[in-house]
Amino acid sequence: MAKHHYLPQFYLKGFTNSDGKFLIWSVANSRFKGGGKWFAPASHFFLKDDNFAPAEGWADDYLEGIYSGNESRAARILDKIKAVDQGFGLTNDDVVWLNYFAGELFWRVPAQRELLSSATSLEQLNQLGVAVIDRRTMRQIGPKLHAEAVKDDPFYCKRLRNVVPATNYWNMRECTWPCRVVTLPDPFPAICSDNPVILRQPEKTDPFLDDLIFPLAPNKVFFRIKGMRKIFAPNIKFYIDMLMILQAKEYVCCIDQDYIAWLLAVYQQNFSSADEVREFIFRHLTDDIERCHQRK
Repeated sequence: MAKHHYLPQFYLKGFTNSDGKFLIWSVANSRFKGGGKWFAPASHFFLKDDNFAPAEGWADDYLEGIYSGNESRAARILDKIKAVDQGFGLTNDDVVWLNYFAGELFWRVPAQRELLSSATSLEQLNQLGVAVIDRRTMRQIGPKLHAEAVKDDPFYCKRLRNVVPATNYWNMRECTWPCRVVTLPDPFPAICSDNPVILRQPEKTDPFLDDLIFPLAPNKVFFRIKGMRKIFAPNIKFYIDMLMILQAKEYVCCIDQDYIAWLLAVYQQNFSSADEVREFIFRHLTDDIERCHQRK
């Protein structure tokens, strides 16, 4: 069986210590795995044969090939970003692929599996921005034919995981506000979860049109937020890290055991839900900072 990472190893390596390893926090058990053992990125954030989906006329691991190609492009872009603190030299194509990489990861992680598995009807697919077209008529197939196709395909969910971002990326045409990569001074300890892409309205599941925050490294964050402030307090990264823990499904990786305890303690003292943290973060990045803190 092959280990297919839903979070690519090149991305995870950005959140390791100097030895290329990190600690693993188990969400279910609320403790560090192995009593604080250090793990390599290859050891976690994968599912066995997750991208294995045989199809007539395609290689059995065609999904892995698609993801690998996209990851290679994204890795080169992240190398550019990590090399300097500003003036990253990103081309228009780089920005396109960075947006796509964030949206693709949103759909690849375990947090979205339940939604994808339940989206079996044409109506549900249409709500996700997907139409199932008959190649002969170029019209959407009928509900009965679609139901039979879903029933006969044990890899339906895996294919859908790839199709949804590929079709919904065109929503970006309606996104007229800029995106930014920001280098933050005095970074907090490296931390990442198995659900790192943060949306302002996650219930809408639209990572290509919704306001979005995507940590790229401990001190670098990709923002695509309408009306975002040019200047904001860099300690907002603390709350971004907090929300990443709260929306994690299984695992969080970090390099400092005390940092997770600190994040959770501040959360319990000041917030009552992940949605409240989310609202605080996006208000801070778009509203007057003083009014934002007064509300908190």
